[in-house]
This record gives sequence, C-alpha cells and structure tokens, in this order.
Amino acid sequence: MQLEFPAIHLHSSEWAKLEPSIFNRSTDGSPSDFLTHVKLMADDQYLHVKFECERDLFVAENYLTQHNDPLYNQEVFEIFIAAGESAPAHYLEFEINPNNAIWVGKISNPSLGEGSISAEMVGHDESGILHSVKKGKDCWSGQFSIPWVLISGQQRKHYRVNFYRIVSTKSQAEKDWVCGEDCEFLCWNSTLSGAVAAFHKPRRFGHLVIH
Repeated sequence: MQLEFPAIHLHSSEWAKLEPSIFNRSTDGSPSDFLTHVKLMADDQYLHVKFECERDLFVAENYLTQHNDPLYNQEVFEIFIAAGESAPAHYLEFEINPNNAIWVGKISNPSLGEGSISAEMVGHDESGILHSVKKGKDCWSGQFSIPWVLISGQQRKHYRVNFYRIVSTKSQAEKDWVCGEDCEFLCWNSTLSGAVAAFHKPRRFGHLVIH
C-alpha cells in the first residue's frame, strides 16, 4: 500500500524509531535544528512512546505543573492519534511538559482544521496513561504509555498520527509566559499551516501501522 504521508510500522513488542529526528516547522515545513528523538512500541494494552528533546536552552523556565492546565502555552511534546486510514474528524490529543504534567482531550474537528474545534477533557486518573519525564542540561526526555482503550477501544491495525514539539527560543522573565513568536512550533509531518502556526490539521497526519 502506497501511503501519501510518512509512516511508522510497528511489530508487536518491538521498539521502532520515528524518522526523521528533525521535526519541521508547522508554518512552512522548513527543517528546524531542534533534534527530537522518538521511539514507539505497541503491545496488547498500550502504545508506548519514548522521546528526547534536544537543544532546549530554557527547559528550566517551564512553570505549569497541573494536569489539564493549558500546558501548550509553554513547552510541550504532543501526539495526536486516531484509528483508521482517513483524515480523522475526531482524535485523541495528548501533551506532556518538562514538569511531567499532562493534558488529555478527545478532539472534535469536523472541518478538519478549517473551522471550530472542541475538546472533551479526560481526567488524569480516568485516562489510565502512565508517564514520566527527566530534565537534563539543555534537554529533557520522557516516556508515556497510552491505553488502546482510550484511543480506539481496542488495538487496531492502522492509525493516523502526528507528533509535535513546542520549543522556547528565549529566556522568559515571567512565570505566566505564553509561547508566541519567541517559540518554535514543530511537527513530525508539517501541517503547512501558513503564516500562523497550527497543529490541528488532520489531513496532514502521518500513518502508524501495526503488524
């Protein structure tokens, strides 16, 4: 099967590396110099993800610590995922930040990114997601395991998926800072959103195939 967008293929209980490690800017698809290493594994219960975010000079300047707060206002690593081969109007959004806070929402995007979007929040304990992070010098890393029951009820063969990273590019004086022109909005498969960075473009999701 020839797929239009990049794909990652998983074999049961074997780790696979997401390629490329250079995520592209969401606006125009140009490559960034912020390496983001990702590995994935599938078993009967979970999708497991390990990630490493390099060249994060301001990792210590992330102050959000509460689950399901607007973590996307500062630095995060994200995955959007839905079962099936077509561009999804409904998908799971998961975010994790350098303080090990997570954001989980079931997204409704009927216009596929051309109109309004809504989210049904999923509580931390309700989600069943396992997660941890570690901060280093100018970097951070983590891992998480999302239950298939939360994504699609049970494990399926084919998913549409994209991975994202928000990176601060300057020191922030205030704890309640919000990312804007002083941040990079990066995608595994660029959403090509134009002048304004945007992640919710499901037509641009790549593919995850489980064998």
